[in-house]
Order: sequence, then C-alpha cells, then structure tokens
Amino acid sequence: MTIGIYISPAFCVPPREKNILAPWVIVKQLTDGLVFRGHTVHLFCAEGSETNGIEHAFGIQATVLQEHTMTVDAYKAYVRSKEHELFIHMMKIVPEKKIDLIHIHQPIESLSNDLVSCQGSTPFVFTFHDPITNDRWKALEFIQERINGYFVSISDAQRRSVPLSFIGTVHHGTVVTDTMFEETVSEFSRFLVAGRIVPKKGVIDAIVAVKRINGDLMIVGQVYRHKPDLAFYFDEIIKPAIDNTHIFMEEVVTPDRMIEHYRNAKALLMPVKWEEPFGLVMIEAMACGTPVIAYNRGSVPEVVKDGITGFIIDPDNEGRPGKGTWVIKKQGIDGLVEAIRRIGEIDRRTCRKHVEEHFTVGKMVEGYEGVYEKILSTSQY
Repeated sequence: MTIGIYISPAFCVPPREKNILAPWVIVKQLTDGLVFRGHTVHLFCAEGSETNGIEHAFGIQATVLQEHTMTVDAYKAYVRSKEHELFIHMMKIVPEKKIDLIHIHQPIESLSNDLVSCQGSTPFVFTFHDPITNDRWKALEFIQERINGYFVSISDAQRRSVPLSFIGTVHHGTVVTDTMFEETVSEFSRFLVAGRIVPKKGVIDAIVAVKRINGDLMIVGQVYRHKPDLAFYFDEIIKPAIDNTHIFMEEVVTPDRMIEHYRNAKALLMPVKWEEPFGLVMIEAMACGTPVIAYNRGSVPEVVKDGITGFIIDPDNEGRPGKGTWVIKKQGIDGLVEAIRRIGEIDRRTCRKHVEEHFTVGKMVEGYEGVYEKILSTSQY
C-alpha cells in the first residue's frame, strides 16, 4: 500500500520538546513500522522531522518555534493557518504519488472545510487522540456525512456512547527492549505518578494515598505555567506536598530518564478523574515490569488486567461498568491504599508479558494495517 499520514506541523515527528506529545510519537512509530512492513509512507509534517517515510513539509517549520513570539490567540490562528497550508499542499500531490488512503492524526474538526472542499476518491482515516466530548460531535458528524472517511478509536471506551460510526479500535503500542525490564525493585523504591500535572490526572489522590502508608512518591510531569488555572493548581495544591523527603518531583524528562523511573518504581499510580482515552504511560510502565494501580475510568480496564498486572479501583460514589467486580472492593483513596499495600502480589514478569502480547508498536502497526486493508477492500476508491 501507499499511505499518506498527516499530522499538524505544530511539532516535528518525533517531537524534540520534553512536553508530553503522544500523537507525534505515535506517528513516528507508525510511519517507521509501516515502512518496515514494506509499505510506502508519505508523511506530511513539519520540516526537520526524522522518520523512515518520505517526508513532505513544503517548507513549513514546526509552529512551536514561534509560540513565544505571539499572543495565545495569535499563535492559535497561526497554527491553524499552517495546518491548512500543509493540508492543501498534501492534497495537490496525492494523485501524483498514487496514495491509496490518507491517515489524519491531528487535528480533525478544524480541517472539516478543507476535507470537504478537497476530497477526491481517496479515502480518509481519522485517529482520535483525545476524548470525543459532546461539543465535538456536530463537527465530526459533518465530516462523517460528507466525505469518504473512517473513524478509528484508540480504545473502546473512547467511543462509548458516541453517536458516530467507527471502523475499528487500535490500541497504542510501545517499544519493548530487554534493557527496559526490571524484575525486582528494592523495598525502599518509590511509587510513581507520570503525566500532565492537571486535576483530571488525580495526582493529589496519589499523594494522599502514599502518605497514608508512609511511603515515597516520585511525580514526573508537565506543569502548565502559562495557564493561570493550572499554574494555580500546581502552586497551591501539588507543590506544597513536595517535601523532597517522601514526595519528590521532576518535571518532564528525557525518554531514557523516564525509563529509569518506570524500572525503579514499585507501581505506577493512575487515579484519573476523567475518561482516559488510552494512557500511554500505563503500557510504558508495564513494559518495564512495573504494575499499575488505576481508577476505573475510560480505557483502564482495557489496558490493565485487574489482579494480574495491577489493581483497578472504583472511584468514590461512581456507578461504572465493572463496579464491584475488582479484586479490591474499597473505593477511591481507601482502595488506592489497599492496592499499594498489596502490590507485592503482582508479578513484574507478567506485566512485561502482557505488553509483549498486546501493546507493542508491532501490534499497533498490524492493527492499522488491518484497518487500511478493510477500508481499501470495501471503499468505492
């Protein structure tokens, strides 16, 4: 197959920033994986990207290079203009390159007018990397009704109760190497929280739970100081708990450093307070042998095997699918505390095997390959 992959030129592929930018990482892995499997991949992205595909940037540099030279609103408009420019350039060469289908990763809705005005017979595939909230439905329905397009979710939970048609779910994958795995950790090892420092990630619940067992917690995450409400959340809620005796923090780190944190952690804590669309950190941790303790929200039950690769906890006063069926019956922080105390029941080798069997980059690439084949076998193209 000859595949076109499009992603916003906001960042290079892979991203060079230390920010959490999963879509650009996934696109790198997917591009290289498809090329390895013998497909031709034309990647439409920011200039300076480095993949094994054929890259087309049309002179468009990563917009993040200009982020601090503009107001927030002006920068958003600038990003949209460059996304539009990249898309228009792409559609002009699709027939020339004989591209069989175009896989759009980000953005989706803001390209709706471009998609409708530029569409030909080449089908589009759309992967959602964020929750599909109610306010998105109207624009997505507009796209679904007017173009030859197919939606893909990154978890079944992501599309639960969403009134759109999906051709499939393809879970994210992660790189698995021998050097990542740590079979045993010291009794003095810390627990770990990794991700964006925002209320919906539940960092404060992790802090409270670890303090109740007199344990140690390492927080590795991105602080959004340019957003007043999130800066306030960090400064007033999270920062005061960081004592560098039991509660520690490092801001976003390099991939190698992140692997060190995973390998040396007793468990990754994910007390999320939103419908997590996937949660890449969960499979990254398990690939290193580290079990996951998470609230029953979003994709968690699809990723974690309760009592096998970690523990799933029902949040307080939440009536959710699977409520009451987990190994640990206590809810909320009480449930987190019990899971932390019982983490020695989880075999780290089993965590690693679970990722090897279900969540590798190879599995993800095969999943998308199957989606592409299904589309091309049924499409009017």
